[in-house]
Amino acid sequence: MNKLVLIIVSVLLGSIGQVILKIGANKLGTLALHPQTLITDLIRMVRVPEIIIGLLFFGSSFVLWVKVLTKFDLSYAYPMVSLGYINVVVLSYFLFKEPFTTAKIAGIAFIIVGVIILNR
Repeated sequence: MNKLVLIIVSVLLGSIGQVILKIGANKLGTLALHPQTLITDLIRMVRVPEIIIGLLFFGSSFVLWVKVLTKFDLSYAYPMVSLGYINVVVLSYFLFKEPFTTAKIAGIAFIIVGVIILNR
């Protein structure tokens, strides 16, 4: 597999995992996360399939990311992670009807420019 493809797939898996986790969190509702309710809250979380699936995406992303770190300098690879923010903004617009504001567009532009500059 092409080394750059590893980075892209890892970032995609992480950002898709985040979106799936959000779907699960929406189904889950409020968490108290107090010492008295921690076990109950954890049990509630593992009973939501989207939370488990989101974690599997994160795990897959992690495994690929470790592979990436064996192939690239960290200063080259790590800025690429910020591309995941773009994926999340776009997916959130379509899936959760979150607003796509001028500020978000500007942020996306800055991320793209930053990644280009850092990887020259």
